[in-house]
Amino acid sequence: TKVAPQTEPGLPAGEVKGQASDDALAAPKSRWEECLFKLDWLVILLLSVLPSGLVIAGFSLLGMGLTVFNAMASSSYNMIGNGLGALCVFWVFLMFVFDWHKMYRPLRLFIGLLFFCLLAAASVAKGVSYPWAVVLFVLCIGPAAQLDVRMSRRDQAGRQKFYRTVGVSSLVTIALVTAVWVPWTFLTSYSSSGGQWTAATRAQMVQDSQKTYDFVYEPRSLNYTADCGPNMVEDSDENVASAIAKACKKAKTVWFLVWMVPFLAILFNLLIAIFCLLQSRLDLNKREGVQALLEQFVLLVVFGLTGIYATLYAAGASVQVASGMITFFAATIFALTVYTYHEVRPEVIEEMAESSKMVRYMAKLYHMDFMRALGVLLCNVWIPLLIALDVVRQRVRRCRGLTQEQTMYTKTGQLVVDELRDWNWCSIFVKVNLLVELAAVLILGGKFTFILFSWLSVKLAPVSFFLVLALVFAVGCAMFLLPPVPGSAVYMFAGIVIGGKAQTEAFTSNADANFWIGVVIGAVLGLVAKLVACVGQYFIGYLLGKNVKVQKLIGVDTVFTRAMEKILNQKGMKLGKVAILVGGPDWPISVTCGILKLNIPSMLLGTLPVFFASIAPQTLVGALMSKQTTEEDESFWSAVNAASTCLAAGAQAAASLIAMQSITSTIEKYHDELSQEREEHRQVAELTKKNAALVQACKTVSEWGTLATPRKAVVFGSAALQVLVFFMFVLDYVVGELCFRKFTINSRIDWAFDKGGLDGKVINIVKVPIGWAVLGVFGVAVCLHQLHVWDMNRLARRMLQEGSEGGKE
Repeated sequence: TKVAPQTEPGLPAGEVKGQASDDALAAPKSRWEECLFKLDWLVILLLSVLPSGLVIAGFSLLGMGLTVFNAMASSSYNMIGNGLGALCVFWVFLMFVFDWHKMYRPLRLFIGLLFFCLLAAASVAKGVSYPWAVVLFVLCIGPAAQLDVRMSRRDQAGRQKFYRTVGVSSLVTIALVTAVWVPWTFLTSYSSSGGQWTAATRAQMVQDSQKTYDFVYEPRSLNYTADCGPNMVEDSDENVASAIAKACKKAKTVWFLVWMVPFLAILFNLLIAIFCLLQSRLDLNKREGVQALLEQFVLLVVFGLTGIYATLYAAGASVQVASGMITFFAATIFALTVYTYHEVRPEVIEEMAESSKMVRYMAKLYHMDFMRALGVLLCNVWIPLLIALDVVRQRVRRCRGLTQEQTMYTKTGQLVVDELRDWNWCSIFVKVNLLVELAAVLILGGKFTFILFSWLSVKLAPVSFFLVLALVFAVGCAMFLLPPVPGSAVYMFAGIVIGGKAQTEAFTSNADANFWIGVVIGAVLGLVAKLVACVGQYFIGYLLGKNVKVQKLIGVDTVFTRAMEKILNQKGMKLGKVAILVGGPDWPISVTCGILKLNIPSMLLGTLPVFFASIAPQTLVGALMSKQTTEEDESFWSAVNAASTCLAAGAQAAASLIAMQSITSTIEKYHDELSQEREEHRQVAELTKKNAALVQACKTVSEWGTLATPRKAVVFGSAALQVLVFFMFVLDYVVGELCFRKFTINSRIDWAFDKGGLDGKVINIVKVPIGWAVLGVFGVAVCLHQLHVWDMNRLARRMLQEGSEGGKE
């Protein structure tokens, strides 16, 4: 029996138990507290302005950016940075073990400030190696300190007013940075064109960065003109040439970042302002506010995951841009998790689950083994490490006399351990295997897709323009029908081939006009191929959907799938419908439409906006790769390339965000209707009942407590190896070229390694020895996974057979 959620006595109906109203929190209790209350808002404003001012003064072209990075261009500072980085990690462990968050506030502030100083020193010392890190670190000081103000003044500062003030302060910071940066760009005498992004400014920055060029390549100093410029003389040794090319990119990243710092400060504060102003509208003392916050958390996590998925394929256009965007999306997910945990207590979520269908559904998702497997995959070694540190923390507490309990773990640690003990670890390890295997198929499929398209673009170069159009259309339609092939690769391929071919055609006497004609033709051809492929994918789903097992696999009888079906059955260009068709992966969405037997013209109509969200920008990215540019305008088109890549990935993520919001709203509104049994799904329900005995038997034989040690070793070993493989795949994107060589869609197979090619062999995409070792480990993990699945099915069928024979007797 469900019990209606309780409210605190004297609070209006609908308020969350245990929390006073926001106005009550905001009210000061004395004149002294009123002074502190007003001072807090001044502190918040300063904490928004000062980090941006510091980063501009210390790391931008307006200030001492090149001077600072040149000063850090030393092997001694690099080693100091490594030592300070290790010390910071050790310091975090000590803060955890000694309960830093429970210390007396002045001591807590002192230790925290000391840690920030160490981290700042480490990031500055490693500035040339990781220039983005020091800039982002300084910018993040403000939000971190503002959060401390929020926690320390919780009884004076109301939540809504706090976030409103932070949002307004960030907007003020944007105005100040813009007011300084824009006039300086045009009025400074830094170069003949001021501070604008021109060849003169770049040449001056290169000249001022000579100490950085002296440092980035250890054997000798680099000369930009001879080693890094467009007229450079390549070394005859391929290994040396490749090392010099990497060093040149590292130095270029430094001075490019120095010029970009003001824009990054504006973008960072804009994101903070938007987020905080949205949060200021939520009253967490009301059930509606808590539910809205939880829904925002789910939606933004989906936004981040979709952004990572979309950016993985953007790596085919710009590996550096892709690495930065993956880091951004991953950091967003982490920050959202910390924020939501801080703002909403677990008991509030449990209370909300009793009254809100959506929160109840979200809680159900949390308890799914797939979600827990995703958490294990992302946290991996941090889970046992934090448990071990919790044991040490409990012993330290006993030594300090803070507790008399003789338990191994602290209360919080014991709750976590008890929760982990109740998990179905055998099932979770199997799900970890499935997730990594899916990721491996997508990653490897994407890489070899780029190789195939690169080879095709070479073969199509001598073909006539109109025959190229026909072949690109045929290849695009065929590739769309393959599940691992991303649509972005097809669009970029069309841009490279058609855009490059159009520049040699005499449509007009203007080369740029011919280029844009090629972009338009390529984008329109990509749209037609997409729509034709959607119909083909639809009929694949339609035929597969006649199989009851396939219907059960995609969950046609689940609330989530039925909510998506209800949205897609809407007439016209509804926002939620368009977002699902545009934001979802190409193959799964169209095939699902076929399985659900949706209306084809309606599906195609809702797919049309993909032209603006994905096809046009990604076709432009591909065309820019083949555009013939001069040194004077190369930087402009490179910026357009990067912006188009970001736009495509951002649009994909935004569409997924809107789609998820539409699905969650539909579930909340029509949950009871979507949960009812349907006649057309009767066979699926019968299959579920038929397999119930086998499913239950599999659960019984795979219970972790009763599983034999050798069988535990098999499934745990497979999952551990898969986690290692996943970690190496991630490291390959973050660090670069650990497992696979960087090969973009406009590279050539026969190019040398230092030029981004594969030296004539496709197999060289995998690096020796790490790449092949990782793939070997992956193969062993897959074999262990299949062995475990076969073994569990065998045991389950034997149990059913023995039970059946026992019943007959």
